[in-house]
Amino acid sequence: MSNPPSRPKVQRAALVAILLMALGLRIGWAISRSVSREELEALPDQQQYLQIAHNVLSGEGYWFLDPRVTDKVYAFRMPGYPLFIAACGGNVRIVRVVQGVLDTSSVWAAYLLALLLFPSRTRHRVALLSAALVAFNPFLIYFCGLILSETVFVAMLMWSMVLLVAGQGGAERKARTLLWLGGGLLLALSVLVRPSALALPLVLGIAAAFVNRKKGGSYHLRWPLPVGTTMLLWLIVVLTPWALRNYRVLHQWVFLDTNSGFTFYDGYNPDATGASDQRFVKDMPQLRPMSEVERPRYLQNLAIEWARNNPRRVLELMRARLVRTWSPVPLSDQYAGRLYQLVGLCFSLPLDLLILWGLMNADLSRAGKVFLLIPAIYLSGIHMLTVGSLRYRLPAEPPMALLAAGGLVGMKRMVNDE
Repeated sequence: MSNPPSRPKVQRAALVAILLMALGLRIGWAISRSVSREELEALPDQQQYLQIAHNVLSGEGYWFLDPRVTDKVYAFRMPGYPLFIAACGGNVRIVRVVQGVLDTSSVWAAYLLALLLFPSRTRHRVALLSAALVAFNPFLIYFCGLILSETVFVAMLMWSMVLLVAGQGGAERKARTLLWLGGGLLLALSVLVRPSALALPLVLGIAAAFVNRKKGGSYHLRWPLPVGTTMLLWLIVVLTPWALRNYRVLHQWVFLDTNSGFTFYDGYNPDATGASDQRFVKDMPQLRPMSEVERPRYLQNLAIEWARNNPRRVLELMRARLVRTWSPVPLSDQYAGRLYQLVGLCFSLPLDLLILWGLMNADLSRAGKVFLLIPAIYLSGIHMLTVGSLRYRLPAEPPMALLAAGGLVGMKRMVNDE
């Protein structure tokens, strides 16, 4: 009789199967989506990203024409995602397929992160369950088919978390330091994709230090600077070239983007609901003669003035944004159909319950649990202050899938003990 396959071989086979299914689902969905103009115009952000990428590829520079103010804008979007589209040749189908591959890599990252964080007695089961939960997340699959920055940002976040935690363990100290520095750099680069992530390198870098200390690691022995200082330096290194370019083009220092004032007013105006709705721009003709830098300043001042005069409404809007961000079902008009609602509810509600169970019962240190929760806490706080949407919580779901998986394994262990 032949010997049964060893457990490591079975686990590797299971991981490969999960990754192949994840890849098939994502690429199948991506290539099934229409590339028609109507499909892309349904979400204006898609057209903006594509315009910038096509202008870069044609040698015209980094800009797009904002029809709302009939003006070319040069720093309205951070450069990370449009340059990613340009690297894909500006081809919508290629972008979607590459996003499917990147999102599949996030499944693998979830597996590796679980191996790094959980103790040896449970790590392999938790890792496989984590990978499965990320692989079959319908929201992650859906966003692979959109020309939006979520998929790229999720992959950058997950791999940066893996590298930060891999800065401890059995590897040689110099190699561990390089891994940790790579995680910090990747987090800093993610700000070029999602400007709201500006403080995330600092927060996650410090949190990773506590995780590593709990596990007996010491990744910074060969690095002379403190964690916080290192993360701030990475941010300066990453953002300075972009700021210098903006100064050359706009004659003003813009370290992030000129969209921030629009977003801020979107969240604080007489018609604000907590959702994003920038139709107010069409009713503000005074914006058109302003420069690209003057518009966000003007809108930001209006928003601050309105917020000062309506403190109770500000608190109501903060609550509404939090509800919108963490709703188990899509709330936007585009996804109000019953199928979207049913799929969202069937996945999100059990996942949320498992995450809560995992926080209480997962075989994981307190520092590890906090580390996995930080993206959710951070993004919740940011979007309580601006606008709320299901898409903004998407990067927090893969890390929290590890908590859900830990909860499932803990539940099984409790049943077996009984």
